[in-house]
Amino acid sequence: MREIEFKVPPDCNFARAEPLIEKACAEHGLLAAMKGSLATYAGSVHWHYKQPKQKGTLELTLLPAERRIWAQVHTNRAAPWIDELLPRIQGDIEKALEAAANGSRRRLQ
Repeated sequence: MREIEFKVPPDCNFARAEPLIEKACAEHGLLAAMKGSLATYAGSVHWHYKQPKQKGTLELTLLPAERRIWAQVHTNRAAPWIDELLPRIQGDIEKALEAAANGSRRRLQ
């Protein structure tokens, strides 16, 4: 299994992170096959994303209590589309989080 940590701005508003993650994944054509929580991480939001008509599952987890967002690719759920899209999805999510944090900073000034 691979685990990829996302960069989270120090002043990230985690209330806005969930829809930003979902939007970024939808823009890349991914479908949420499952959305729930991980028992080992209370308060987490956990998604299983799939590419239509292809094998493989990309898992994303948002954990506000620890200010973390990460992706997991399990060996038995790996697929070429994940290797291709994950860097772009990660970049888009990180940029969206940074833009949201910058917008919050500007409103406070």
